[in-house]
Amino acid sequence: MTTQECDSRDRRIVEKIRTVLQANPKLGQHASLIEVSIEHSAIVVRGSLPSDAMKAELVPAIRSAGVLSQVNNYVLVAA
Repeated sequence: MTTQECDSRDRRIVEKIRTVLQANPKLGQHASLIEVSIEHSAIVVRGSLPSDAMKAELVPAIRSAGVLSQVNNYVLVAA
């Protein structure tokens, strides 16, 4: 797979995750606070959410997008 093909695939995966997060009933209104990227073949999420329950909902939501890669959740809970 070429670098261009990998970049295109990564962009599609990130867009799919963003779409799922925006549609999620618990996370949707906060989806703009979450940054999603792919680093060394792992999904990386950063940002902040207002509760631990919402942070815990992130990985299952990402999995519901069909993503089986490792997910590194660096999201902070805002005080």
